[in-house]
Amino acid sequence: MLRVKIHIAISAIGAVLGLSAFICFCLVYANIEAGMWALLSGTNASLALMLHCHYLKESLHVNFSRKALQYIGDFGIVGFVSGLALTMFYLFLEIYYKADVLPIKTSIMIRLVWSFMMMKWGLMLYLTTKKYLRTYNDHQLFSENPHIEETETLIQRDGQPTGQDEGESTWTV
Repeated sequence: MLRVKIHIAISAIGAVLGLSAFICFCLVYANIEAGMWALLSGTNASLALMLHCHYLKESLHVNFSRKALQYIGDFGIVGFVSGLALTMFYLFLEIYYKADVLPIKTSIMIRLVWSFMMMKWGLMLYLTTKKYLRTYNDHQLFSENPHIEETETLIQRDGQPTGQDEGESTWTV
């Protein structure tokens, strides 16, 4: 569990820095591209933070189906691929034009750094979802009901109705 707590701390730092850089670069320095990459980086870090926290509280299987985790992983891989493409593009521009870091409004280097961070957090989010998908049990592979344990205890062997409230009768097989 110490490893998960370390991942939580790192993801929280990434989320806070991404949001802070978004506010800083968009509002203060007017470098909209760097601010957007920082926001997407912070979003990927926030999703990773959310997954780590749910795993630590042992509520990951209750709140997320396998399909939901796969969608979150797909979002991470899109962030990784687009961050990789942007990093290579900004690296080319930096080498070709030999631009300075200042002025910050037109700095290619800052865009390069935040596109790299978006690539890194996209990959980390994808790897996190793959790791947590492996923790799902076989009986949850084919079930869309996250409360599979509760439904198994409600089933009665003799085929009598499980619910005895007024107007409610559910038959089990």
